[in-house]
Amino acid sequence: MHSTFAIFSVAFVFLAVVLTFLSVKIVPQGYEITVERLGRYLRTLDPGMHILIPVFDRVGQRMSLMERVLDIPSQEVISRDNASVVVDGVVFIRVTNTKDAAYKVERLDYAVQNLAMTNLRSVLGSMELDEMLSNREKISLLLLAVLDEATSDWGVKITRG
Repeated sequence: MHSTFAIFSVAFVFLAVVLTFLSVKIVPQGYEITVERLGRYLRTLDPGMHILIPVFDRVGQRMSLMERVLDIPSQEVISRDNASVVVDGVVFIRVTNTKDAAYKVERLDYAVQNLAMTNLRSVLGSMELDEMLSNREKISLLLLAVLDEATSDWGVKITRG
């Protein structure tokens, strides 16, 4: 009788410790984490310690709120006067809304990178070669405005292009 009670006591304590570890979530500075309850978005956790309900709640997406740089691969662009130019670039992005960045677009970095490539071809394709070479600042500002507007629904801010 005594040994059965001891086994149940140890099992209960072990289960309590495991559930406690499963329910505590620590979010580091510079990140936010989405929480899903039974597969549906529940809330966003900011940096610090949080308690989740084991089994029902689970961590969804972990998003960095820090500004990061995305490399735009080299691509060939044909100008309005049929000159072929190879261009590349970088885009600086920052997540402003974790829920939108996690659930409104799949593979956020890839989507922003491809959007930037498409718009770069579009903007440069509408210019002549001389315009391209002499208006880098104008091109950058135009791309920044177009990309920032296109990505605002995704909870992303394009800070520099």
